[in-house]
Amino acid sequence: MSSSITKTEITPVEESLTLGKWFKNVWSGLFTAIKGMLITIRYVYAVKPVTIEYPEVRETLPENSRSRLFNDVDNCISCMQCADACPVDCIYIAAVRREKDAPAIKTDDGTPIKFDLKQYTIDTALCCYCGLCTTVCPTQCIQHSTDYEFAAYTVENMKYDYLAPDIKAWKQRLRSK
Repeated sequence: MSSSITKTEITPVEESLTLGKWFKNVWSGLFTAIKGMLITIRYVYAVKPVTIEYPEVRETLPENSRSRLFNDVDNCISCMQCADACPVDCIYIAAVRREKDAPAIKTDDGTPIKFDLKQYTIDTALCCYCGLCTTVCPTQCIQHSTDYEFAAYTVENMKYDYLAPDIKAWKQRLRSK
């Protein structure tokens, strides 16, 4: 028993291209190209630009933005709460207890300072800018500033010693903003 299956070849039926269909296809292609160009031209000339010319024009950040950290070391009581709260351990603090006969010093809000701050360094290469250190500070001396231009060429240059005179001078600049 042999079964014979015949294969039928199916050839696609092509429509013949007439002169009218050719002009219709050309017109459709031109129309969609012109429509796309009009949309592009409308966005180029009618919509204001999204970007700013950065070095010349600087954007003003909102007050609650989390940019560079600044510690007002004159008001720091060396409680170490910021270093304990930091999830990435990027805050390095060293302090020694003040002597009993040393003159009493207080912060701007009246909190007594019982430790002499010897080191306060923040490694901004490690910092994740979560803001946990700013929320636990009892004297509110560590805060996020709106200063966002602090790029460095090497990782070593991203450690900021807040007892250094040049960084203490940031206090006046950041208060004036």
